[in-house]
This record gives sequence, structure tokens and C-alpha cells, in this order.
Amino acid sequence: MALALILFLGLLTIQFLTSQVVATLQDKIDISAYFKTDATEDQVLKIKSDVSVLPEIESVVYVSRDQALSDFRARHAQDELIQESLDQLEDNPLAASLNIKTRDTSQYASIAKFLEESPLSSVIDKISFYENRGVIERVESIANGVKSWGFGAVLLLALIAMLVTFNTVRLTIYNQKQEIEIMRLVGASNWHIRGPYLTEGGLYGLFASIIALAVFYPAVYLVSDKVYSFIPSVNLFGYFLTSMSQIVLMVIGLGIALGAVSSAIAIRKHLRV
Repeated sequence: MALALILFLGLLTIQFLTSQVVATLQDKIDISAYFKTDATEDQVLKIKSDVSVLPEIESVVYVSRDQALSDFRARHAQDELIQESLDQLEDNPLAASLNIKTRDTSQYASIAKFLEESPLSSVIDKISFYENRGVIERVESIANGVKSWGFGAVLLLALIAMLVTFNTVRLTIYNQKQEIEIMRLVGASNWHIRGPYLTEGGLYGLFASIIALAVFYPAVYLVSDKVYSFIPSVNLFGYFLTSMSQIVLMVIGLGIALGAVSSAIAIRKHLRV
């Protein structure tokens, strides 16, 4: 059972890391509406106002033509050819835009449709959603896959842990058949017979939980720096240290519950009491 609980904790770690990576990707995804160069600022701001009141919107950032040019120059500050080319142009070639972020990536399609059906859609040159659709759908697929896969893996590990304890308690029952028959002959109640085995199963779960936690936390500490080098936004050991009380209670509770339940099943199946 200790191994199953260690695998369970490992699964929690993988889910946490995956969710952080997905959250980082989702945070970087947005859609942009690029306007025609002859669109007036009032028209752009009117569309911004209409979009901002939608419940699924998290933020809408207006980038003016001048700001877009300034940002472009800053990104290419080391490229003299681009700087000279911009200096020779009489007009600003860049368009104003709205950078739109929703509360969930699944809502970008409806926002793109809203922009297309806007009364001022004629001043919109293009919407980047259609260029980013593949990335957005891929991130959604990963997020949904992690949830489904994680749930299935947790059920599988719980089943493995129960089978291990079930077989252990069943072996104990088999070795103590004679003692159990004597207890029944002298009138011992069913709960009096079940009690020691339920306690034994719970203790198996408790000890397995302690072993799993004793292995897990040092392992997390050792790999935390390596994880940070790949994902700088994640402090793995800090997260599990902050959540230590909840994790300890969860693992111990899970271990005891699995041990007791599997013991109860073994007793009911093999003692028929």
C-alpha cells in the first residue's frame, strides 16, 4: 500500500506541474483584433467598450497606432535597417489593436464571433483567433486530458491499494480460522470479531501513509531545483510545504480508509459473519 500511496503522491505532483504549465500557456493566450489604418480612435474605443462589458471577458487592452509603432521599434532596437526604414516612411504603417483575454480559453470563439457581428466590424482588418485556433484548442485538450487521466489514475491506485490490504487481511484471517471459530462458539458478536481486523487494516493504511510521506517529501526537495530550472514560475517544494498539513491529513485519511474498507470486504467475503 505504501507504494500505491507514493504513486498517488507522484500523481498529485504531475497533475500540479501539468496544471501550472497549462495555466502559464493559457495566461499567454489571447486574441487580438487588428483595425484598418483608417479606423478612428472613437470607433476602436466603442468596440473596446462593447467587448469589455461581456461577462466572459477578463481584460481588454487598447494599443494605439503610436503605441504599436513604439513597441515595434523597441523590439527591433538593434536592427538598424528596420529603424532606418521606419524613419523614411511618411505615415505610421501599423494599425491599432485590441488585445482581448477571456476567463477561459473555450470562450475565445464566441468573442471572435461577437467581433465579426459588431456594427463596426467593417473597420476590423483581421482577428488573430483564427491564426491561434490550433494553439488554443491544443491547450484546451491538454487541460481536459490531465483532468480525465488524473481521475482515472487515482481510481486505479486506490484499487491497487485496496487489493494489497485485502489479500494481507485475508491471509491473516485464514491463519486465524480456528481462533475465529472459538470466538463464535463462545457467543462473540460480529463486530467483536470484525473489530481487530478493521483496526489492523487501518493500521496498515496508517503505517503505509507515514512511509509514503517520509519518502515523498525528501524526493520533492531533491527535484525541486531541477523543476525550477525548467519551469521558473513553479516552486515545487514550496507548494507542497505550504500545503503540508492538508496533504498529510489527506494521505493518512486515505490510507486508513482504504485499509479499513478493504479489511471490511475481506471479512465479509471470507468469514461470512
